[in-house]
Amino acid sequence: MRTSVCAKVMTLHFEGVCDYDTFTPLNQKDFEQYEQVLLDCAKIEKMDFSFVVYLDSFFQEMQLPYEVVNAQEEFLEMFALATSQKANLTQQTGVAKSNLVTEIGKKVYATFDGFLNFLDFFGNLVSSLLMTLLHPSLLRFRALLYHLNHSAFRALPIGLSTCFIVSAAISVQGVLQLQKMGAGIVSVETMAKLALREMGPFILALVIAGRSASSYTAQIGVMRITEELDAMKTMGFDWFRFIVLPRFLALIIGMPLLVFVADFASLFASALVIMWQTGITFSQYVERFYENVGMMHMWIGVIKAPFFGAAIAIVGCYRGFEIRGDTQSVGNYTTISVVNALFWIIALNALFSVIFTRFDV
Repeated sequence: MRTSVCAKVMTLHFEGVCDYDTFTPLNQKDFEQYEQVLLDCAKIEKMDFSFVVYLDSFFQEMQLPYEVVNAQEEFLEMFALATSQKANLTQQTGVAKSNLVTEIGKKVYATFDGFLNFLDFFGNLVSSLLMTLLHPSLLRFRALLYHLNHSAFRALPIGLSTCFIVSAAISVQGVLQLQKMGAGIVSVETMAKLALREMGPFILALVIAGRSASSYTAQIGVMRITEELDAMKTMGFDWFRFIVLPRFLALIIGMPLLVFVADFASLFASALVIMWQTGITFSQYVERFYENVGMMHMWIGVIKAPFFGAAIAIVGCYRGFEIRGDTQSVGNYTTISVVNALFWIIALNALFSVIFTRFDV
């Protein structure tokens, strides 16, 4: 192939046999300064269609107009066919429309596929947990302490603050309504039971869900993107024993301890509001609390805590393993993780309320 230049027009002179396998690829930088290209086919003996498609795609991608000159009729027909096929393909792609039934089918398939993936994840988690219980030496104790500190204990300030504020706000409204009915003193046991059974564990679980579920998902997602997970798999390390299990056990162990402390924050907030609105003294509050509120109500809140922790850890880790390839996926699945964790906390709390009410606990 020879080239010649006239002003802003480059001419490519082809000779002999021109096919895609033997032709030297063109370089876009060689054509950037020109406004048009002429393809001189006068000395071509043979040309295949793949070569024609390559030339047409090359100049179309550069948005550089070209013209075929001195070509035999069959060569002109090949260029015309390549151009028309590309135009038809572009037109068909542009008018493609989604079908409602197809979209529903895709959603159903994606949901079912996600359910199967979750069952696989949960099965591996249970298997690793049972193996660790049978062989405690397999537990990564240092990793457990690390996640217990970062996922649970470091959330204590924001968790206690949130429980205190929400409990105080609810107590203000609750005491006000009871006073209107002439039962202001009843607010002591009412608000105390509410704080121990619901406000302490539930509000704290929501805070931990937003904090730790997102953290777990982002951490595992970054490990996926940086191929740390693939490296661990290549070296024979068990993902669940090294990554999931320490996080899972950290929240199961840490949540009851946090709930126990959060109960005191909720009780303290409700006590301040009740003494302020009803005018009773601290000794009167303690006396009525001791007479009407049993330890059972505190244990109900503590019993729910490990289930909340397990749900948060499972959702956070599962969504982390779903991340694929790019940073946008990390953001998307981190958001999904937080929403899912909050939903399951609310659902579990409602389920426990129904169960405890059914058995008059």
